[in-house]
Amino acid sequence: MATIRIRRIKQYGETTIGKLTIDGVNKHWFVLEPGGPDSRIEGSDKRIEAGTYSILPYSSAKYNSVYELQNVPGRTKILIHAGNYHDNTEGCLMPGLLWGVMNDKQYYVASSRAAVKGIFSIINNAGSIKVIITNDFGM
Repeated sequence: MATIRIRRIKQYGETTIGKLTIDGVNKHWFVLEPGGPDSRIEGSDKRIEAGTYSILPYSSAKYNSVYELQNVPGRTKILIHAGNYHDNTEGCLMPGLLWGVMNDKQYYVASSRAAVKGIFSIINNAGSIKVIITNDFGM
């Protein structure tokens, strides 16, 4: 069993930054998501509700060998995949090694492919995997 924890720490413009850790692993990554408020509305381009979700492998023509969060209230196809900018997501979680602020008042993550590769190498053989998302803005 693997437990991924995403602690949302900052929101700016239409984006949210969180810190991702995996229980028992002495390393962290950052995650870019759409801005809030948390939403149950499909296609809203807002972040999903904080909560605990199981994840399963997912593949499509566009997203090969990624993970999908299961049973997200009101939402489908919430994936963990590579991407650096707000335009690359509609509710999905995009890990990165670094984060920053763009001129249009949006956050971004950098080295997303490397982050995804590192995270997936840890969880790929874990059996069951859960993601715990919390809102800790202002901390």
